[in-house]
Amino acid sequence: MPMISRSDGETFHLLLADRPLPYPLERNSRPTGQVSLLFWYRHERTLSETHSTIVILSDLFAGKARLYRRVEEIADLLCEELIFRGRLGTMYEIAEESLLALAS
Repeated sequence: MPMISRSDGETFHLLLADRPLPYPLERNSRPTGQVSLLFWYRHERTLSETHSTIVILSDLFAGKARLYRRVEEIADLLCEELIFRGRLGTMYEIAEESLLALAS
């Protein structure tokens, strides 16, 4: 998957850290039809420390082109949240067209 990143060049930077992976990834778990995305980010409000957040989404968007567009949309949603709050939660799920925080 191509690099997906967002930044305002000054206060925050957000980067997709890895390709979408099945969720959960444990060997003994049954397929759930979900994938996880790991993003790294840095914001000046957190003293430039690097943090990570996971986003879980339904694998209904199978197909590389459709999944890529969906990941781009998720990066945009995370940026909005990062700009508004100055930090992100640990884990989110996509609900409709918005982020649902699963852990702070």
